[in-house]
Amino acid sequence: MGLFDKFNAEKCTLCGECFHQCPVMHLPLDIAKEEIRRLVHGEETKHVLKKCTSCFACNFICPEGCNPTQRILDIWHEKSVGAGLPVRAMYYTPDSALNFRTYVLQRLPQDEKSLVKSWEDTSPCDEVFYPGCNWITVPYLARTRLLEGVNIRGSLNLCCGETYYRTGQYDMVEKAAKRLEAWHKQLGFKRMIIPCTAGRNMFTNVLPKFGVKLDFEVQHLLPWLMDRIDKGEIRITNPLNMTVTIQESCYGKFFGDQYMDVPRELLRMMGVRVIEEELCRQNALCCGIGGGFSYYSAYHPWDITLATIRTLRLAKKTGAQALAVYCAGCLQMLTVGQIVYPNRMPVYHIFELLQMAVGEKPARLHKARARTMFKGVVTHQFPKVLSRKRFYMRDLP
Repeated sequence: MGLFDKFNAEKCTLCGECFHQCPVMHLPLDIAKEEIRRLVHGEETKHVLKKCTSCFACNFICPEGCNPTQRILDIWHEKSVGAGLPVRAMYYTPDSALNFRTYVLQRLPQDEKSLVKSWEDTSPCDEVFYPGCNWITVPYLARTRLLEGVNIRGSLNLCCGETYYRTGQYDMVEKAAKRLEAWHKQLGFKRMIIPCTAGRNMFTNVLPKFGVKLDFEVQHLLPWLMDRIDKGEIRITNPLNMTVTIQESCYGKFFGDQYMDVPRELLRMMGVRVIEEELCRQNALCCGIGGGFSYYSAYHPWDITLATIRTLRLAKKTGAQALAVYCAGCLQMLTVGQIVYPNRMPVYHIFELLQMAVGEKPARLHKARARTMFKGVVTHQFPKVLSRKRFYMRDLP
């Protein structure tokens, strides 16, 4: 049984370990048992359906391999299809004309706008670097000799559908899958390099379940970079001699311990010592955006803020000099979080650290980008927080 297969109610023993060991909730065992019983029987829960960040940790925790996350997503799906979502959620919806990413794109410097525009090329090619929606809002990351000769292709309307999947919006995942299938047929590439573990997971494990054929190799950025270092194509000339702690991507765990070793080994190659957080690897907390994924939260800014602060505090406790991420979405979320919780801990994408280790000076525009994102949320989402209006995903284009 795969980690993205349907919840197996027949195998579930109602042991409660899934939510007892959950890194987000840590429910007492008796309460955890009652929560899973309610989920199995389709009843309302007191905790799980409201507090889950859909990080999928419980799928790994479950001793029977029942995939409890899928049961949560199914219920969120049923509720949103039946009653819609609060209008505040529209600002975090990729297919909404105005959302937190389109707001940022409209305000990029002209040179970055031109760079993003160049990535929309749809001429046939054999290999692509797919930036995904996260890199598209921080395109300055791609300005480096580390990506010289790399064919970057993609646009904001080619989102992989990850946030839709993690909120149970299956119909929208299917739409995203069909768009990506058509795009792939147009370009005809055989290999994709992707900087986002969420995207890699969607392309390899999730989107094929929605009836599309995506017959190309998908390789994540970090193993690709390590391979180039091993071959001598990238040379570490400026060891960094610093300590960092790692913000784990929610999807790293799906590719195994060996995969989660990659960012740590890459940092070691750069002369960086990793200090692990109390919750790390398979039990790591989401960067914070997951705090808004539940049907009941519907991206409520308060829930997202609290989840982000919790993650920033956990990182600060390590005493490391910096926080390293390998997801551009985590880079943005945690930097925005530092506006309200300035823990004075610099946040680096591992790609930026590698730039420094090869003697480049990264642009480091993330703080200015965070302020733009924060302003967009305050201007366009906050006024809708108390609104009773609702919308349906099916009404979006």
